[in-house]
Amino acid sequence: MTNLERFTPNTVATIEEPLDDSTRALLEGSISPSTRRAYMDDLRSIEEWTRSRGVALFPAHPSTVANYVGAMRDRYAPATIERRVATWSVLHEANEVENPCRSRLVRQTLKGLRREAPRQRVAQPLLMDDLLVILDEIPTDSLAGLRDRALLLVGFTLGRRRSELAALDVEDLQRIDQPRRGYSVTIQRSKTDQEGEGQVCWLPRSGRTTCPATNLERWLEAANITSGALFRAVTKFETVGERLSDRSVSTIITRRAEEAGLPPGQWTGHSLRSGFATEQARRGKSTRSIARQGGWSPTSPVIHRYVRVANPWDDNAVGEGDWL
Repeated sequence: MTNLERFTPNTVATIEEPLDDSTRALLEGSISPSTRRAYMDDLRSIEEWTRSRGVALFPAHPSTVANYVGAMRDRYAPATIERRVATWSVLHEANEVENPCRSRLVRQTLKGLRREAPRQRVAQPLLMDDLLVILDEIPTDSLAGLRDRALLLVGFTLGRRRSELAALDVEDLQRIDQPRRGYSVTIQRSKTDQEGEGQVCWLPRSGRTTCPATNLERWLEAANITSGALFRAVTKFETVGERLSDRSVSTIITRRAEEAGLPPGQWTGHSLRSGFATEQARRGKSTRSIARQGGWSPTSPVIHRYVRVANPWDDNAVGEGDWL
């Protein structure tokens, strides 16, 4: 007789139990704070629209969701509309009711939205030549200048998202002197590591004026930062404040690029990350090594797009030979 055959199950009727506090805490932790804020912002926007039309937000009819897509097509980017429909879908799924967002009507409406949408504008990559121009214009006699130099160099070297840069703490750094010199940097949580297992990347010490490790140390020493947030706000009175937000990181990149005389309107918080991947591809680094440092999947179509932008003439049918 097997163990299963010897097992006598409890015959008490199955009933729905109220969730324990510890269970609720686990459920709360399954969604990151930034994702939760995005959900709430999306739902507030949808609620305003449904209230103005006198229709139900929840449970919604498929035609309501489809009409929302049509009404927003001239106001928001397709990606924003699709994200909000996805949030609406989560609301219905979480409450275990019929999901209108999965209906054929809504799926076809979204398909039409994608077909008419112009190509999404990609952030201009900030390449090494551009970065050097920016660094030349950043003063080194102020806390803000030291911070911004360190932020740009660390961000460019790590190739990480601006939210990951903003989340870095001193405790995430481990100084390494052998066999190579620099810092092992642990990214505690990222878009591709929602479970928080941690990803490790490398911040080298080059000995040059643009050395990311040295510039980071100068900022930390000047700001007297020995623990906690790595990159922080600096007031006009040279007072160090709280941790920078990911939006602040983006603002610094944009402002410093334009102050250096680079073409305005082309630089975003993503420019450092895309610039890292494009620059490394131009220098012949493997896709796998770029993906590992920047936290992409090696098969990600995004990273392959950066490689194509960097070397459009490589592996090209008309790139070599005297066939013409």
